[in-house]
Amino acid sequence: MNNQQMASDQLKKDLKDILNIQGNISKERPVKGLVKKEHFCHFLENYKFANDRALVLKQEFQVDLVSFEEPFVQAIESLVKLHFNKQQTQLIEWWLYDKWLPDGSVLQLNNTETGDDLPSDTADELWEILQSLR
Repeated sequence: MNNQQMASDQLKKDLKDILNIQGNISKERPVKGLVKKEHFCHFLENYKFANDRALVLKQEFQVDLVSFEEPFVQAIESLVKLHFNKQQTQLIEWWLYDKWLPDGSVLQLNNTETGDDLPSDTADELWEILQSLR
């Protein structure tokens, strides 16, 4: 074992002791694209959940939170527009607001060249489509 490897091993041991880390420590960083995808999926799933919950409250209990939530919705939509181009933003908005219909049916995206449906039921699938629109 060379000196550099010994120093690296000692640093890992010291970090584990100081920070009380139970797992392994690695020099490797997560792939940037994967981290972005995970954050996007987490955001989209939670935002859809919150939007669906507001609709249920309005439809089933006549509790309308639109005026309360509107500034938050506008802020979130502005952040989406800052990060994504126009086509991507339109697709995200379609996925959030129009894909799932009140009667329970689900709209699908169709590839106009092949006629095939594009998988778009999950945030993960939507992310893959968005990457093709860069």
